Amino acid sequence: MIIMEANRQLTLFINGENLHDLPFNLDIDGKRYVCTEVLRLLPTKRLVVKAHSGDQQLVIKLFAKNKKGERELVRELLGYQRVEKTGVKTPQLLFSLEEFSGCCAVAYQYLEQALPVDSGSPLESLEQLSDLLFELTAKLHQSGCYQSDYHLDNILIVDEKYFLIDLASIKCPQENEQLDKNESLANLALLIAQFKGLQQHYLRQNIQGYYQQRGWPFDQSEQNRIELAIDKAWLKRKVNYISKCFRSCTMTRYNKTFSYEYGFRDAFIKATGADFIDNIEGLMSQGEMLKDGNSATVVRVNYAGIDLVIKRYNIKSFWHFIKRCFRPSRAAVSWRNANLLELIGVATPAPFGFFEKRFLGLRYTAYFMSAYSPAKELLNIYQQKKPTEDELKQIKKIFSLLQQYQIAHGDLKAQNLLLDEQGRVLLIDLDAMKEYNDLDSFHAAFAKDKARFLRNWQDPKINAIFMALNV
Repeated sequence: MIIMEANRQLTLFINGENLHDLPFNLDIDGKRYVCTEVLRLLPTKRLVVKAHSGDQQLVIKLFAKNKKGERELVRELLGYQRVEKTGVKTPQLLFSLEEFSGCCAVAYQYLEQALPVDSGSPLESLEQLSDLLFELTAKLHQSGCYQSDYHLDNILIVDEKYFLIDLASIKCPQENEQLDKNESLANLALLIAQFKGLQQHYLRQNIQGYYQQRGWPFDQSEQNRIELAIDKAWLKRKVNYISKCFRSCTMTRYNKTFSYEYGFRDAFIKATGADFIDNIEGLMSQGEMLKDGNSATVVRVNYAGIDLVIKRYNIKSFWHFIKRCFRPSRAAVSWRNANLLELIGVATPAPFGFFEKRFLGLRYTAYFMSAYSPAKELLNIYQQKKPTEDELKQIKKIFSLLQQYQIAHGDLKAQNLLLDEQGRVLLIDLDAMKEYNDLDSFHAAFAKDKARFLRNWQDPKINAIFMALNV
């Protein structure tokens, strides 16, 4: 293991180059820190590392001075001072520097065994800690502050205590005054909208806890008010998240020309390289055939150490091309819908990306890539055994979330529900899935989904189990 020359990595960071070698040294104010992990990297702008000096573990944030680093440092320190006054827990500030090898720097204590309040947290855990979550938010608001960039990585849990981080995003419109009600509820709604379906539903049901912290009445009018605020915050978050799937950002590598269009998870395309796109047909010819249909071909491929499924949507004829070329490809629709399911908490194979070939800008053959999950169709499994209680709970959850977000799958045959080796029920084949704004249209489409699902089970005993489940 090679320790890089002290502070040389900062030059790479400032120049926008990747940091490949860990660990590396930082010599700060006559003291050497060994950086062992990159926690966040925005090339040329911000670098966050985990480091140690002797037995001391810390997090060091570095801001490039030529990218307004001094302003970022001021915002960070001001946010820390504001949060300290509120009584909300935050990692201890260890040092700050205005000048350090072309950067500004600030360091905090590293919280051992800290976990983010991510939306994959079990509902039982959220039930235990929701009061603390509302207490944290109420303390900020009572002190006139709010977290303007609420996302669940900015709240850490250690021993059932919440710690707030990313303090540069702390705003305080009026010092020494409580945050007014409109701003408070909008910020609370922003927080709740970060959680996935069932967790979000639970917080909505228990939001009275926040009102009690603020000493406000919670009547029907207030319930309607906060529900509208959460719906608005959720819609904004969803639109922003889905838009990231079709533009280049830290999450997605996207490009569009007259010859092709693609969007890939950035981590996937970094691992495979651009050759993956150029060789996609060759890779399919060497892969394991899972389905050789007229409208779609599905192949399992192992490439760059990644086990994935490529689904090619075929153009069957000239008239089929004319019918499809002006519409979003089924691959792009699957990519969008898989990301949407991940966002709301419905299990589906991890989406890697989509790729469309174009002729003079017109779409023809398209490909959707996702993770390969060793799994079997529920239709085959339940011919051999009855569903377990956990499997029934997962199936009911899928239907509940689709109903909560007014989504119809469009083809809910049992072959499109898989059970993987970890016991997860996965929903696949998403190119007919659709969101509905009109409630009547949704109810009609959702009723068709349920009827299609129930028609799968020829065994009267299995059918009776799903009828009783009342999906």
